[in-house]
Amino acid sequence: MVLQSQGTVSSHPADTRRSCSLQKSKLSFKDILVEVPLIVHNSHLLTSFVHQIAAPPDEAEVPLPASLEDIRRNPVKLPAHPSFDTLELSIDPFLEKTCDLLLDSIEAHYADLNNHQYYQRQLTREQFKISQWQTKRKAENAARLAAKQPPLPEDEWQRLFKLPQEPSRLEGMLNARQVEQYSKQVDGFTATATAKIFAVRGNLLPE
Repeated sequence: MVLQSQGTVSSHPADTRRSCSLQKSKLSFKDILVEVPLIVHNSHLLTSFVHQIAAPPDEAEVPLPASLEDIRRNPVKLPAHPSFDTLELSIDPFLEKTCDLLLDSIEAHYADLNNHQYYQRQLTREQFKISQWQTKRKAENAARLAAKQPPLPEDEWQRLFKLPQEPSRLEGMLNARQVEQYSKQVDGFTATATAKIFAVRGNLLPE
């Protein structure tokens, strides 16, 4: 089970979740969520079903019957409820759902990245305008001082220009953590599905 770290919430309030604050605190997306161990207990019905599954044979090689009489004398013992789920070639529903969640997290991560890049472009544009205004005001003040006139205030740009507000970086870090978590789950579940696909492919191809 994955939860949001309490230290992240307490040490990083909403108004300080910015790039400069995250760089000073050295907070990464791996510190956003913490894994809480859970103990899962099976129900009595599931426990009885597990005990009915046939155990593997004691010997690696089972001797073949020599005659029909041997088969009648020692019939094959099947489990009470045989399961053919291991032969199912369809993709696991959990794996399919995890892949959907992974794609959604990647899209959300790129959307947040695009928003931050748009903010950076807006900030660069406004800073360029402020720099041009300050250069022009300094030239005007130099001319006024040469004409023995009082200089104009150079901090007037704070009233004329408004810098864009930086979006919170916490959402992007949460999405990055989700992408990592879903990727690990997909990597763990695709091993079994890939083995089944290659086994079927090997039987279908001619020798």
